[in-house]
Amino acid sequence: MLQGKNIVEGWRSLFIHGLLAILFLILIGRYYYLMVVFHEKYAEKAAANHIRAVPVLASRGVIYDSKGEIIVDNAPSYTISVIPIEVNNKPESIKRLSEVMEVSIEEINRRIVKNRRGSFAPAKVFSRVPFEKISHLQEHRLELIGVTYSIEPIRSYVSKLDLSHALGYTREINRDDLDRFSQDLDYQPGDQVGWKGLEKYYEAQLHGKRGFRYIEVNALGQEIGEVIDRTPINPIPGDDLYLSIDSELQAVVEEAMSDSSGSVVILNHRNGEILAYLSSPGYDLEMLSGRISSKDWDELITNPRKPLYDRGIQGLYPPGSTIKPLAALFALENFSNARERTYVCRGSYRLGNRPFGCWKKSGHGKVNLHQALEQSCNVYFFNLIQDIGLDEWSHMARKFGFGKLSGIDIPRENKGLIPDSRYMNQKYGVNNWTKGNLLNIVIGQGDVLVTPLQLAQFAGIIAEKGYLYKPHFVTKVVAKDGAILQSVEPKAELMIEASEDSWKFIQGAMYSNVNDQKGTGKAARQKNWTIYGKTGTAQNPHGEDHAWFIGFSLDEKFPYAWAVLLENGGGGGGKAAPLIGKVLRKMALLRK
Repeated sequence: MLQGKNIVEGWRSLFIHGLLAILFLILIGRYYYLMVVFHEKYAEKAAANHIRAVPVLASRGVIYDSKGEIIVDNAPSYTISVIPIEVNNKPESIKRLSEVMEVSIEEINRRIVKNRRGSFAPAKVFSRVPFEKISHLQEHRLELIGVTYSIEPIRSYVSKLDLSHALGYTREINRDDLDRFSQDLDYQPGDQVGWKGLEKYYEAQLHGKRGFRYIEVNALGQEIGEVIDRTPINPIPGDDLYLSIDSELQAVVEEAMSDSSGSVVILNHRNGEILAYLSSPGYDLEMLSGRISSKDWDELITNPRKPLYDRGIQGLYPPGSTIKPLAALFALENFSNARERTYVCRGSYRLGNRPFGCWKKSGHGKVNLHQALEQSCNVYFFNLIQDIGLDEWSHMARKFGFGKLSGIDIPRENKGLIPDSRYMNQKYGVNNWTKGNLLNIVIGQGDVLVTPLQLAQFAGIIAEKGYLYKPHFVTKVVAKDGAILQSVEPKAELMIEASEDSWKFIQGAMYSNVNDQKGTGKAARQKNWTIYGKTGTAQNPHGEDHAWFIGFSLDEKFPYAWAVLLENGGGGGGKAAPLIGKVLRKMALLRK
């Protein structure tokens, strides 16, 4: 019995020692695995615990005018961010930050949640921070664990021109919008993104790529300094835009427009370049590009003059008599007696029991097509449309680009409305619309709606005898090293085929509208160069009529085509024509 007991105890001892040896070998193997085989991997992880990668935002591309002068640049601005995991452990940091910035703790926490990209990544909470605040934070940085600041580029509007609707603005991207942008463009919460105008349309070109610098922090999360053995990744700035905007012409247009509400679009009809673009009133780009207050935003959106509304491409208005050359060209191409056909205007046209008035209540007397365009006689066109018909008229209108998007390189363009019989049947019911509707349509009233850009394009097509150059702002996109990445080569598209005689007739009538004594656009007349034009007065159910004047110049130095709209301006000949006349006279003096 004693012998058996010793044998059992010996086996137990051997088993225990063997088990200990195996565990010891496993421990040595694991230690070798961690310290030798995967040393580099875990060394990097350990280093990451005291190295913070701080994003360095790229500057957006610069925007230049046609002469290479800067319109929109970038300027340095301070930004404050927090490291979520560090401020969670040190709530007194948020309290201190709240006191310094005079913003509630709740608002700071809301911004952290909104711009959070992870526990260790900085979340932006303040932009455009004054230097005095940064200086205060620097003095108390030991009390602000997890709070960091950096310098980021923000938009700087060098030019004083009112190009707000063309340029658009940037704003802070939100989480809902992040999914709409390509990951290749490297967006993160808190980044600035183009929100309107050229800033939005050319976002992919203007947006650069962020870089990184590496900061060493201690166990408390306090920054010690730059990491010497980590090479910073430099940001790649966005590409630059060169516009067709003639700043000198733009300034003259703004001076002439003064405080009036409306729009002026002037383009080069030989290549489609937008030379001047004004939608008045505009808005403060500096204010909208920053963090705008609720009060300021409410004032903007409730302003009865609608400063955020881009009248040039979004505004829909009846064109009035400016659209009469359309019916005239159709008649010239389809009626053999169009030039000789006359009608007597006694101040109104009677359809059934209803009179349709001419703008000249005493009447124009006996007029032919040339005189009808020159003097803008409604009665002549009331008679003419009876032979043309609605669908033929609307088909011609679409050839001129009405009822369609021009494809201009700023977003949110409206295509307008050109009614045909199908549209009228849907709106009023089959057989429920009459020739009275047709009379309104031919003189640019009723259901016809256009934008100022479309009318400037219309004038340009007449100047080019049926050819259209697509309107555009940007002439080229250039990288920071000077390489031209994208350029616009003017390409003419034939919109309307008509005889040379027909085009000369229309141009001649528009010449008379400006240069003959009876012409309604004579206030735009110039002494030393020839102007062609057409006035228009659009009825407005909400107030005084809108004033229009469209036209063009065939001068080599001034290949302009334009549309001027003055909201509630009254007659086109009395207000819109004098405005463009003033602009053209000033430009003639400046370009001598």
